[in-house]
Amino acid sequence: MKKLLACFSFVALVLTACAGSKSDDPEALDNALVAFTSCVQGSRWQEALEYVTPDEADAIASDDGYEFKDQYKTAARRLPLSTLRKAGLEVDGRGRLIGIKAAMDEANERYVMSEEQAKVGTNLKQMEDERIKRRLEQGQKILQEEESEANQEQEEIVYSNKLTDEEKRKYGSTRDLQAPEAYQDENTQEAEEELYGGDYENP
Repeated sequence: MKKLLACFSFVALVLTACAGSKSDDPEALDNALVAFTSCVQGSRWQEALEYVTPDEADAIASDDGYEFKDQYKTAARRLPLSTLRKAGLEVDGRGRLIGIKAAMDEANERYVMSEEQAKVGTNLKQMEDERIKRRLEQGQKILQEEESEANQEQEEIVYSNKLTDEEKRKYGSTRDLQAPEAYQDENTQEAEEELYGGDYENP
């Protein structure tokens, strides 16, 4: 009985070692790639996960474990078989792909970079319009400030031209900013007649 248990333990260890070790069998690698790509094209995500090592499958799979996460679905569809064959992937002792997650991450990153590069130059008009808009806003702000300053100066001029209470009593409130000499009234005439001895006559 002990010999039988020892035999089973040995077989289990061998299988575990084989499962965790890498294989340099090109045919096994190609079979795994073909099967994986075929599952991806058919949207058989759970089946595709069977051709990936457990640790990478856990990182790629959705929370329920039945399909890929969205970003890896997109990445897997972007990777044709010809590209995967050149990606330097390997398989473990059970023929499951090693490094497929890194290949998909790289595909996503390349796509994002290409998309950003494609945008270069296409937004020049938008940038120019935004620059013009900023300059117009700055110009309007300057005009508003100048208009405000001009109004303030005008108010100061008007205020400075107002007569004081003492000047109003002296010149009369209805004769602002004009000296009394500019007016001829009865009092002025009487004063002149007295000055010239009463012989003053109107012209």
